[in-house]
Amino acid sequence: MSKKPPSRLPLYSDSDLNFILPNFLISEFFYARSLEKDVILGQDPEFNHQYRVTLRRMRSLSLLLKELLPQFERKLLKPSLKLVMKKTNLLRDLDVFIMDKARYVTMLPEHKASLERMFTIIEDHQFEEQQRVADWLTSRRYLSTSILIENSLRRALRSEDQSEYIDPLSFANNKIVTQFRRVSKSITKISHTSEDSDIHALRIKCKSLRCLLECFSALYSKDQHKDNVKQLKLLQDKLGNFNDTSTQIAFFSRLRTTSAKQKEDRKALKALIKEIKNQHKQTRQTIVSDVKLFHQFLQESSALDLYRV
Repeated sequence: MSKKPPSRLPLYSDSDLNFILPNFLISEFFYARSLEKDVILGQDPEFNHQYRVTLRRMRSLSLLLKELLPQFERKLLKPSLKLVMKKTNLLRDLDVFIMDKARYVTMLPEHKASLERMFTIIEDHQFEEQQRVADWLTSRRYLSTSILIENSLRRALRSEDQSEYIDPLSFANNKIVTQFRRVSKSITKISHTSEDSDIHALRIKCKSLRCLLECFSALYSKDQHKDNVKQLKLLQDKLGNFNDTSTQIAFFSRLRTTSAKQKEDRKALKALIKEIKNQHKQTRQTIVSDVKLFHQFLQESSALDLYRV
């Protein structure tokens, strides 16, 4: 695997953000493309994971920091990055299910034989999806989309439309405080009666906040910034677990309907879904308290003072 680039922008107090962002995105895209060969081989799911993480960060930054890119380029980048990310979604889901196979079998040892049969089907789906992804990554459309993304970023790098100087620290402070407020607003909607969609919306906003905190971290040397990232990550882990169980319930329910031909296999999947739903419910209960703790952290600590200079 190529050396993973840092997730933060290489910033100083007097850096030119209009140059730094597109240059950073170009480096990110080159790294993602350096992983293509190993994603195609499909021998280690970590390559696809890192490929996706890098593209997701590119897309997030191009949206969160849209003022730093010409409007024309934003209109090209947004759908193009979405397209190349979407093509690997299912493969990543199947990879994760297969990596967690032992955990599912351990949950229901009495249904081991049925679960083994079901995972044979999942592995077959994964093999087929791996081939589809390999075909996509070697296709003419993928190549043309990649060229479009690279050329768009290079034009943004040279654009004279973005010539006005932007103070990095003031810009970062404004972006971070604004996103903290969005997270806080979403938190107020979370209770024991909240819809799952409200929790998922909070998860997305937290991901955006984490992206901003990390990409601007070169501007903040104080421990408070590191603590903010730490506290946010703790909450994100819980929200991620909740999202994982949602995905698992939907996947195994669909598998039970479409692929479980034997009665024993349908029974095993029903039992597995019940177990996961219990985990989902428990995670939901802990999230309500975790969210309150994070909100309390924001209210009572000096978490945001750092960004109000």
